[in-house]
Amino acid sequence: MHLFDRKLQDVLLSGRRVPEKWIIGFLAVVSCIGLTLTVIKIGGGMGLMDTMCMSDECLFSADSIMRSIDVDVEPCDNFYEFACGKWQYSHQRENGKPNNWFAERSRVISVAVTKILEEPDRDTDLKSLKQARRLYRTCLDTDTLNNLQYEPVFQVLEKMGLPRKFPDLTTTSYFNGSVFNVAKSLALIERYLGIDAMLQMSLELDPSNNRTILSIGPITNFLMPLPEPLFDYHRNRVGGHRARRGFAFIEDLATNRLVKAKMKYMMEVIMTMFPYKIFSSNILATNCFKIILMEVALKKNVDTEKKGKEYTINSLKDYMHSKTNHPLHEKLFDWQSFIDNFVLESNLTWNMDDKVLVHDPEYFLELQSMLSKTSLEEIQQFIWWKVVEGLISHTTTDMINYKVALNEFAIPSYTKMTRPEFCTAVSRAFAKGPIAYEFYVRDDLKVTTAKVKTMIKQLQNAFGDLIKKSNWTDEATKQMTTLKANAMKIGVGYPKIFEKPDELDKIYEHVIVQEGQYLKTMLDIKAYEISLILENVGHPINMDAQKLITTDPLEVNAFYSRTDNSINIPPGILQIPFFNKGVDVVNYGAIGTILGHEISHGFDIEGKDYDIHGRKTSQWSPKVIQEYLVRAQCFIEQYDKFMLNSNVNLNGTLTLAENMADNVGLKQSWRAYKSQNINQKSSLPGLTEYSNDQLFFLSYANVWCQNSEDKNSENVGFFNFDEHSPSVFRVLGSLRNSPEFSEVWKCPVGSPMNPSKKCFMW
Repeated sequence: MHLFDRKLQDVLLSGRRVPEKWIIGFLAVVSCIGLTLTVIKIGGGMGLMDTMCMSDECLFSADSIMRSIDVDVEPCDNFYEFACGKWQYSHQRENGKPNNWFAERSRVISVAVTKILEEPDRDTDLKSLKQARRLYRTCLDTDTLNNLQYEPVFQVLEKMGLPRKFPDLTTTSYFNGSVFNVAKSLALIERYLGIDAMLQMSLELDPSNNRTILSIGPITNFLMPLPEPLFDYHRNRVGGHRARRGFAFIEDLATNRLVKAKMKYMMEVIMTMFPYKIFSSNILATNCFKIILMEVALKKNVDTEKKGKEYTINSLKDYMHSKTNHPLHEKLFDWQSFIDNFVLESNLTWNMDDKVLVHDPEYFLELQSMLSKTSLEEIQQFIWWKVVEGLISHTTTDMINYKVALNEFAIPSYTKMTRPEFCTAVSRAFAKGPIAYEFYVRDDLKVTTAKVKTMIKQLQNAFGDLIKKSNWTDEATKQMTTLKANAMKIGVGYPKIFEKPDELDKIYEHVIVQEGQYLKTMLDIKAYEISLILENVGHPINMDAQKLITTDPLEVNAFYSRTDNSINIPPGILQIPFFNKGVDVVNYGAIGTILGHEISHGFDIEGKDYDIHGRKTSQWSPKVIQEYLVRAQCFIEQYDKFMLNSNVNLNGTLTLAENMADNVGLKQSWRAYKSQNINQKSSLPGLTEYSNDQLFFLSYANVWCQNSEDKNSENVGFFNFDEHSPSVFRVLGSLRNSPEFSEVWKCPVGSPMNPSKKCFMW
């Protein structure tokens, strides 16, 4: 559903316990606008009325921009404060949650999803939607979850070859004389839970034969196997990238306050799972600390987009064991056991002579060395904890409260989700397609989709023109760059399969909810989705169904993929303030700059090293690369000077790719806008004192408005680890580098918004 295609009265009649509540106040402003326009009309202002957009969308858009502007701020001093200074007063934080347009629109969609999930089933509903509703109800049934306690987790542990109790010396050796098989448990948790504990596995495309192949490498990030929506932290990200949702101690053990908080959480979980067992606090704390140390030791920064080296499993085994003289078999990683258990209940046949792509082979030498030097008890405790950690938030109220307390301590601007919000997020995670289909049938985006595709073509042309006029790029690079930009695969709006609901329903036929079996239901769905991936091994790439399962059409975001050279614009972002059907200049300032941002990612500091087909290879000459790096350094130095607080500066190197995409995207959209000769064809009520050129930049800034308390509280926490700059600096940085902005707003050279030194790439 394009949420703002509804009439205002429909919006107001729907549930109002969300950010839409402030629209009620907006009616008063709309009334004033209407009265003013009536006076204008009576007074002979017919020419103005002919160009004034009076749709509900335009009224909403005009009101939002007007009520955000702080006229007491000089635009040439701080345009962000001028455009957004009063945004917070009309967009109040709900229950303390961070608020910006991305968060607000996401919450509006989430509330609409909750209503869909709470509706009674209709005969015409997709079967998979009915299952999504059952999952939602099962998730809400906390009484059953509390009564079940931790038996569902214990059953999973047993299936993974792990003990029902916290591991100790008695759990690593068995009555038949065998010992705990590390490889077997790692394979089982990979197969059924998708947990990367000591190895990270994925499916890649082998460019030599256009067929998929399994890749194996070190852990780059510890991800939860099930949805983990215990906090609602919508960041101001655009570009398909995610901020790291981990804890800083993984990066730096010196932050021991966070280590202690994590240890406290681990001990609470373990002792609550076994209320009748007496633990030694000191011993348990030591065990938990060792688990954290192992996490840190295993996690590495590896370029997984770089093609791995081909090994057979046999050759990888020989290489991994080549520097180990340990005589005990249990200390050698049992690859045969790993592959035997990894393919259980799948149609994949895998043997020791099959090839895999190995990222960072030296890691496997390090892993074998660690396994040889570490007791089986400690290794088992680590694997046991990774399973428990991934499942325990979906059990009792006590466990949820423990996780909430940890998040409150460790995550900036943390806010607890309500149970309906939590269960809505879980249901969306497993039934994205059927839920999004309900929006699809209620809203016709054909015109919007066609318009956005046209804008993308205009932006590609504008980008090509920038490249063509570049005085530092040689002709060969210009041709390759333009060709890649024009060849980008574009996906806008809902997937084509939504036109065939029966086929969509069939893709989700594995979503079968067992009443009262909340955790088991999710794990069964998860195991099936992993089997879908395994089915593709060795076959030509065909991941449409898998992409539909893993991609949420309702996400308020936009994505560029370097390895696919593609742009995806989900329907979730095709709503106000990002897209307005009524006034084109607003669209170029908002969604246009976002689309330009995505195109620019194909040529940012990382994207430039990928060719038209998404293969990582350097095609530019050394001289052009050197010129490029000189310009990139300008952005680094410029953004390094922005202050997160009085003691900490923004990291211009970490945020370089996003900053470049912001700057180039703004320039592209401005050129595309000017090429259409929009001028004063239409305007927004109440904003006629601003020219359309000025409205372009107001619309751009408005997209990034957020509550000031969020701007301040987020700074040092997430922005030390996020590749995106804070909203305020995204606006200020881009506009300070824009000569067009300074000209339109008449900012004198040397003023804060028009520095004499500007950074530009093209």
